[in-house]
Amino acid sequence: MSSMTSVAPQMDLSLLLIDDEEVIHQSLGRYLETMGYRVLRAFDGKDGLQQFLEHGADIIISDISMPDMDGIQLLRQLNQRAADVEVILITGYGDMDTAIQAMREGAFDFFTKPVTMEDLIASLERTKRYQAVRREKERIQKRLEVLMAEGAGQAADGEIIGESAAIRTVLDMVGKVAAAERTTVLITGESGTGKELVARAVHRRSTRAEGPFISVNCTAIPENLFESELFGHEKGAFTDARSTRHGMLELGSGGVVFLDEIGDMSAAAQAKILRSLEERCIRRVGGAQEIPVDIRLVTATNQPLRQLVQRGDFREDLYFRLNVFTIDIPPLRDRGDDVLLLAYHFLQQFAAEFRKNIEQIDTDVRRVLTSYPFPGNVRELRNIIERAVILCEGDTLTMAEFADLARSLPGATPEQTDDHGADMTLNLGELEEQAIRTAMRQTDNNQTDAARLLGIGHDALRYRIRKYGID
Repeated sequence: MSSMTSVAPQMDLSLLLIDDEEVIHQSLGRYLETMGYRVLRAFDGKDGLQQFLEHGADIIISDISMPDMDGIQLLRQLNQRAADVEVILITGYGDMDTAIQAMREGAFDFFTKPVTMEDLIASLERTKRYQAVRREKERIQKRLEVLMAEGAGQAADGEIIGESAAIRTVLDMVGKVAAAERTTVLITGESGTGKELVARAVHRRSTRAEGPFISVNCTAIPENLFESELFGHEKGAFTDARSTRHGMLELGSGGVVFLDEIGDMSAAAQAKILRSLEERCIRRVGGAQEIPVDIRLVTATNQPLRQLVQRGDFREDLYFRLNVFTIDIPPLRDRGDDVLLLAYHFLQQFAAEFRKNIEQIDTDVRRVLTSYPFPGNVRELRNIIERAVILCEGDTLTMAEFADLARSLPGATPEQTDDHGADMTLNLGELEEQAIRTAMRQTDNNQTDAARLLGIGHDALRYRIRKYGID
């Protein structure tokens, strides 16, 4: 070892140092301990494998040339056991065949002696960073699977993803009110929080689940057509009424009618909705017949209805009729780690849609996502992840795809947001880089052929191409 530069370590790393030379344990092992690393020691591959099986480790630093079981054989044994550990190999023989073989067996990093302490410790920290990304992805994936199994996360069916206390409260209220099939429900919350998802959850968990779910956006229908859309019309009721039309309330009979942005409804429409709720019947435009309708009305708004009532912009009697059971949806910024659950869910969704093999989200990106206030809530997060997946060319979403988001954080500076990738370059050694460059030249930059030539997976090759900045 040379150039023992002082570099701040990740204090929670557990290391297993495997080398048949006592001097390595005395120099490298003790130095790592003085820096705060927890270090286990072994003097050959068999002993190292046994130490790992008994005590575990985050990272293994191993010599390649050792008696009984060398470093490459150790890698194979760890792979057979699907061990959750990354391996850094060090050898005194700097040949390209060894580097390629180490890559094939899954070594995370590869160095030739003498290796500087600065390079090794930087590799340790980057290895830990990679592990954190992978383990966080696995943890969130398991939580998503649990939520799906519990029926609290299946977005394909319009369910709600989340496990924060705030969203659990929402789900609890949904479960309670769903059984009261005639009770009107008012859903409040900022734009983009998922009010329609909550409305659909109320419908799905009620006895009306087999009936229709009719969604009406009150802001999307022109005022002169609103009454016709909601209540329907008879043939000849007005110039363009060439046939009888059933309205949304009539079509929703036996199920749920969801009126989104109810605060934007005109005064005339408010009066007719109130009458329909009280008498449980409707009259089509131009018609004289009362048509009974059996609907459950669920409404939503991002406006303070009580203030609209005070200003005279919303009927007080309708407000009291709608505000029987209120569910307030928290903004995304108040839902803690739900943002990561949602981010991984959207990542899976868009990676499948765009046929990209993207599975992970980098640590820096996760930090930005949990710090960003998301004024557009879940809808904004979904759009951000969709854009990132489109831009991403590797298997991990990195800060390169989220630069605009990072710049929008309070206190962010150009220096902080433009150089996020600087410390993310992983160095597998000059031999590994040379092998990749040679393979790419020999295959005219065809990654599939280059991966086959090197004997590694396509994803592993793409990862290393990004790492070395190979065009």
